[in-house]
Amino acid sequence: MIKVKNNKMRMTLALFLLPALLIYILFQIVPLIGAVFFSFMEWNGIGGSALQFVGVKNYIGAFQNPDFILSLKNMFKMVVFSVLFHTPIALVMAAVINTKCKGYRIFKALFFVPTVFPLTAVGLMWYFVFMPTGVFNSFLKVIGLGGAAQAWLVNPATAMNTIVFVNIWAGVGYYMVILLAGLTTISEDVYEAAAIDGANKLQCFFQITVPMLKPTIAMCILMDIIGSVKVFDLVFAMTGGGPNGLTNLPTTLMYNEAFKYSHYGLGSAIGIIIMVICLAGTMLSNKLTSKKNDE
Repeated sequence: MIKVKNNKMRMTLALFLLPALLIYILFQIVPLIGAVFFSFMEWNGIGGSALQFVGVKNYIGAFQNPDFILSLKNMFKMVVFSVLFHTPIALVMAAVINTKCKGYRIFKALFFVPTVFPLTAVGLMWYFVFMPTGVFNSFLKVIGLGGAAQAWLVNPATAMNTIVFVNIWAGVGYYMVILLAGLTTISEDVYEAAAIDGANKLQCFFQITVPMLKPTIAMCILMDIIGSVKVFDLVFAMTGGGPNGLTNLPTTLMYNEAFKYSHYGLGSAIGIIIMVICLAGTMLSNKLTSKKNDE
């Protein structure tokens, strides 16, 4: 009787998971297999046109392409600055809000609002802020710094830095909420005991809060690395990869090669390289985190 019930439960569980599994296979596994297949082909992306097997030529061509190398440098810059600023700023904000200071609910909502909007909308908003006749340059002129006004998204010296800044601004609220949830798991008794021993708020932060949030911080860093590698819509909305491809990331270059220049094989190869970079970043982050936990 128990065996029959177990079989029914397994069948029910299988039927419950089947729709999600089918959706995952259809929209994740099948496109991935297709991308791997086309990355070894020379194809213009037009149905009915000839497919030519070229082996690893697309992968070699990608690494011989100066635009791809530049996009990797931009991606590395995006990842480094995101990791350096996202989690530390979010941690400080979460710690301050967790003190339940006056108006903390309003600040919590305001900081989280940018994460609610699609990155495309965020990119368009900041495009109008940083355009030559935009809000930022107008503000500089009002306060007497008109000489510093420039085309922030066109000037090669400032275009990528501006996108990095917007990416940091857009993501801080998301990691703040995650860290705030982590802070709620730390018992107040720990802080009370530390206060009795004479520890001040700064010592409590570095000796209690940060060590006890290490797993959450590690998760934020891992998500930040993967998210920064996959950034597409922000760059696409703000610069489209310009000027002259100087703000391209591998994701935008992949899009341009596949759909703009009809180099579908090369675009697929770049997509697979992005996936490998994400996997490598995940494995490296997990290895470093587990090593620190062991210590």
